[in-house]
Amino acid sequence: MHGYGWAWPMGVMMLGWLVLVLLVIWAVWYVTTGIRQRPMADRHESARRILGERYARGELDTEEYHRRLDALR
Repeated sequence: MHGYGWAWPMGVMMLGWLVLVLLVIWAVWYVTTGIRQRPMADRHESARRILGERYARGELDTEEYHRRLDALR
């Protein structure tokens, strides 16, 4: 019975490594999927906002504004 005392610490260490590896995999997945999904909508909103600001300042005429706005859709 005394010969199996080393198994528990080794099992706990292996479980710790497994949790660490799964955590790293989850973090990489979360970051990569988040980057692919979120910024596209943010970029379109930002581009529309900038386009509206340029139109309001008179840098773009109405035709150019609508042409560029249509290109964003």
